[in-house]
Amino acid sequence: MSDWNDISPLVPLTVEWLLGVEATILAEGRELTLVEIEDARAVGVQAPEQIRLLFVDVVAQPEHPVLLAAGRETGLLGEQANARTIGYGIEIVNGAYDRALLRHECRHVYQFERAGSRQEFISDYIKSVLTDGYTDSIFEIDARAFEAY
Repeated sequence: MSDWNDISPLVPLTVEWLLGVEATILAEGRELTLVEIEDARAVGVQAPEQIRLLFVDVVAQPEHPVLLAAGRETGLLGEQANARTIGYGIEIVNGAYDRALLRHECRHVYQFERAGSRQEFISDYIKSVLTDGYTDSIFEIDARAFEAY
């Protein structure tokens, strides 16, 4: 699997899994501090009070073997990832947190808010990464542009 046509049938399963990850982050994560809320607002987030941060040893990986294999093959599930944002949930690997990373991830929250739904954002994000590559994805280019404070 290496392009949108190959992976698009897995998008609903991906969305279902990621919504579960977000639910865990929202239930177990902490609220943003006042400085973090200011940073979230500065990058465009409309509802920063809804964001929760969860610090983890590694970002979540799916248990479903087909989803895991497809994610690794396409590079969408890199185990080396320092953070992941799903809706209002942000998971950050222990020791990787810094203000620039948080601003980057908060920009993904902004992107999700603009997309209108988690499902639409996840689908658009996956398609962009598969089409342009992670580094050149419009979502990642945009998020990197907001890292500075």
